Amino acid sequence: MNFNKGEWSELYTFLYLFKNSNLVIVDENIKPIENNIFQILEIILSDKKYEIKENEIIKISTNEERYKIEDISKSLYLLFKKIVSQKSSKGSFEIPEIKSIIDSLFDGKKIKGNSREKGDLEANVLDKKQNRKVSISYNIKSNLGAKATLLNASQHTNFIYEIKNINESIMKANNSIFTRTKLLDRCNYLISKGTKFEFLQVESEVFAKNLKLVDTKLDEVLAEMLLLSYTKNEKDIEKLIEFSTKSESDKIYFRKKLGDFANAVTFGMRASEEWSGYNEVNGGILLVEKDGDIYLLDLIYFKNLVDKYLIKNIKLDSPSFSRYKMFEVFKKDDKFYFKFTNKI
Repeated sequence: MNFNKGEWSELYTFLYLFKNSNLVIVDENIKPIENNIFQILEIILSDKKYEIKENEIIKISTNEERYKIEDISKSLYLLFKKIVSQKSSKGSFEIPEIKSIIDSLFDGKKIKGNSREKGDLEANVLDKKQNRKVSISYNIKSNLGAKATLLNASQHTNFIYEIKNINESIMKANNSIFTRTKLLDRCNYLISKGTKFEFLQVESEVFAKNLKLVDTKLDEVLAEMLLLSYTKNEKDIEKLIEFSTKSESDKIYFRKKLGDFANAVTFGMRASEEWSGYNEVNGGILLVEKDGDIYLLDLIYFKNLVDKYLIKNIKLDSPSFSRYKMFEVFKKDDKFYFKFTNKI
């Protein structure tokens, strides 16, 4: 069975938690701050439940099957070695040595169930602070391969800007630029001609409404970040916030709103669907580090640290030029416009 690195990482996470059921909570710098709040008691996978005991795992479906932790540990170590030895971060590959445990423990299926769900892992967890069992869902983010996209580019994530101080001659010259760095070059060309950019609107009414559920001015904040990413040739969110203003109070505002946005698209919001404003994932992020350890960025007691982590680690990305025609100036009703497509 062929999986990509992300899918193998999800399998690795399940096996790791079978062996290490006490979750280590970390801050935005991946420094451990707490390891005695959450203990995973059971992992739930559609029609199956895996009960975690001291020396064994009990798989409960139509009947009960028992697996020794020491046997799972061997597969865990082998799986990690195979994932990190795979050179490419893209594409799927086979690990024949793991097939038997996939067939036995997981009935030969991929771990992730419904691709439409934000959560990657469901568990019944002992919350030691409240001394009660709670149902929690987590995202899995792995640093063993390519970073996952939080917000996919689509027509829904288009931001429309009006261009002032422009004419058709400048428009044609701009649209004829097809250098290797055409987006930056078009941006610099338009600026050199004295044009001015003004954010107009988010193209999709659905995405615009979703953004307003986070903050009524969030579309303007994102529009400014997108524009700065090209005028300053920078994709890092933290650096863009520094570029945006010299006022410390404004920087706090931008960090808070962008943190709320990153939180929403990580745990609940989709650009193409009307959002309720509530997250689907309530537990946070299980972070698979390059050394194989797995840590928790916890949403329940440490949401502010999760937001700080997201701000620290997300970057704006440039989607396909041929598909989305960014910085392709167009004229409508004697006014000139261009679009940016948001991807994170």
